Amino acid sequence: MVDAHGINISGNGVLTRRNAIKALGGSGLALTAGCLNRLRSASAWPSREIEIIVPWAQDGGADRTSRAVAEAAESYTNVSWNVANQTGESGSIGMNEAANSGNSGHTIGVAAPEITLYEHLDLADLSPDDITPIMQYTEMPAALVVHENSDFSSLGEFVDYAADNPGEVSMAQSGNGSSWHLAGAAFAAEANIELDYIPHDGADPAITAVADEEVDCTIVGAPEVRTRVTEGELDALGVMHDEQLDAFPDTPAMVDEGIDIQIGSWLGHFGSGGMSTARQEEIAGVYESVYDDEEFSTFLDDNHFTKIERGPSEFREYLDEQYEYYGSLVERLDIQV
Repeated sequence: MVDAHGINISGNGVLTRRNAIKALGGSGLALTAGCLNRLRSASAWPSREIEIIVPWAQDGGADRTSRAVAEAAESYTNVSWNVANQTGESGSIGMNEAANSGNSGHTIGVAAPEITLYEHLDLADLSPDDITPIMQYTEMPAALVVHENSDFSSLGEFVDYAADNPGEVSMAQSGNGSSWHLAGAAFAAEANIELDYIPHDGADPAITAVADEEVDCTIVGAPEVRTRVTEGELDALGVMHDEQLDAFPDTPAMVDEGIDIQIGSWLGHFGSGGMSTARQEEIAGVYESVYDDEEFSTFLDDNHFTKIERGPSEFREYLDEQYEYYGSLVERLDIQV
């Protein structure tokens, strides 16, 4: 079969390398080989460096764990993995960038509960349907912390004062509509208190605001604040878990103090929306190696990040569950941003 340009097409309608070279002759050899090589390069993964977009500031849980992922992944792909922090609008700027980065798989995004919240709060036109899940790798219970010089030395003192002084206690949170904002609101509702929420671009800036005594407290992931607590700069008053945490052996679980709340955050990575299943599985294969990597596991253990492995299909189901959960939580708490 011959096409309009006189080039032979194979019986199945595919232009073969051999037929193309024959048709073009010796002068076309380099051109044809170069074109086919470029096609291979375009379909190969990875064919260049990988960028992980973290939608919050440096030194928070998303940033630290993503850098650990990047470091481990390099040994399984033989390309560089870099981390870029694109902050703003409760993480939606960075997540949107990754979700619309094209389907080559060379840009990876970081997902957290916020991606299940944006539509419920009218913060951004972004939901789990707009991404391709790769893997969830950790979760972290929330902790309430204050400055070491705070007047509050226990959870009971904190709640009693806040109850007697509605809206006077200031709480730094990692952005309006963020998972830590909702954790704070859920805590306040359960404790029957009112707090003054001060937004920041991520957990670490919120923690720093407490350390600098700009605000009274914050609620963030226990692993995110552990170092400052163990060094004595901050004091943890309670954790939102079903039991005490190894990270804070002297800090009570709120359920044991009569505040029945268990909430936290989780982290996972995703590809752009519309990515092919083949590419998704290819990237997920690397993430399975990273998850089993000894140094990565040691990093999570040493920093008290709980290891959770959910691959593409399980992560998709979990995202859908979280979308429903946070939608009902927003409605129940009447969250306005």
